[in-house]
Amino acid sequence: MPTLTPFRPIASLRLALAVALASPCAAALAGAPHYHLAPIEIPGAQGVWVQDVNDAGEAVGYYVDENGINRAFLYDAAGAHTLAVPVIDGKEVDAQAYAINEAGQIVGSIQIWNLDTFTVERAPGGLWDAADPTAYSLIEGDSTAIALTPSDINNNGAVVGLKANLETGEAFHGFVWMKETGVVDYGTTNTSDPSINASWSGINDAGQLVGVWNFQFAVGHASVGTVGTPEMLPMSAASDAVESGALAINASGTRVGYMDIAGDGNRVPVAFDAEGNASAIDGATLGLPHGQALGINDAGVIVGRADDFSTLSFKAFVSIDGIAYDILDVADNDGGFGYLLTASAVNANGVIVGTARVGDFDVGSYILVPIVDAVFANGFDP
Repeated sequence: MPTLTPFRPIASLRLALAVALASPCAAALAGAPHYHLAPIEIPGAQGVWVQDVNDAGEAVGYYVDENGINRAFLYDAAGAHTLAVPVIDGKEVDAQAYAINEAGQIVGSIQIWNLDTFTVERAPGGLWDAADPTAYSLIEGDSTAIALTPSDINNNGAVVGLKANLETGEAFHGFVWMKETGVVDYGTTNTSDPSINASWSGINDAGQLVGVWNFQFAVGHASVGTVGTPEMLPMSAASDAVESGALAINASGTRVGYMDIAGDGNRVPVAFDAEGNASAIDGATLGLPHGQALGINDAGVIVGRADDFSTLSFKAFVSIDGIAYDILDVADNDGGFGYLLTASAVNANGVIVGTARVGDFDVGSYILVPIVDAVFANGFDP
């Protein structure tokens, strides 16, 4: 099991990190926020993709090992731990972790490959517990042909994501899994059209769902739903008219994602109101033409990325109290990365995780911890 030696800051910074982790308002600082940026390093990994972080500061994601296999990981105060997967003779097993809740339940996907035919033989969801990374259970549909890609888990243990059929190749559907009900197919926004793809991106503890639907080979559109009602609904007529997507939701039901508000082909980071109307997150494109909001905490802190694929330009942003910041402008260092690719998630304490460019082509990950100015009142230099 790869183990990462945890970052050990100097005494003054260690105090700053402790205060930040203890205070839900740590990121709401007077003026621009300040953060300490530390890489998430896994020995031997060819790439590291962090996906989510809970309020305990436990982060999850996946890395590519020295043999080119995806391995799901948990990162905590003790370092990085590879999450267990089925041991199958003669079969290759990939795994990715995508979300973690406050109880430490982790969800992700597992792919079991047939190396003779180079095809995926089975693709159940994976369910792990941060308390014991060596154990796992599988989330499975009503047949081994059902492939599940979980994207989120709420504090009630409800899991949401994308459901596919390996045998028929039918369009993707959104699904909800609970221990009591198993996998329930929530379909698409138009059940009479079998060509529509759909998936859930996020869920809150009230059971409110957000996601994306699209006609095959076409742009996506934001969708919503509710646990217990197996259907997927368009976010609004406005979100159906242009490219859009709902990617995350917080406890109060605020939904964030992206939308081509101007109708000019440029999707930008947005927040959606209860009626599905989108408002651009001011300044979140950081001078680039496109972007998307990827996460939001209950205090309304929003994180995401700005991008321009025509020039391969990427930046990560955090938006606090309506003001967006380039994360590299408010961090104490760049972690040795070429540039940041995303800010993927933010917890209640303002701790952010995201991905970054390593070298010309590889991907690395970082954790960003707020530094509280008051800690430095006696002259410590952040």
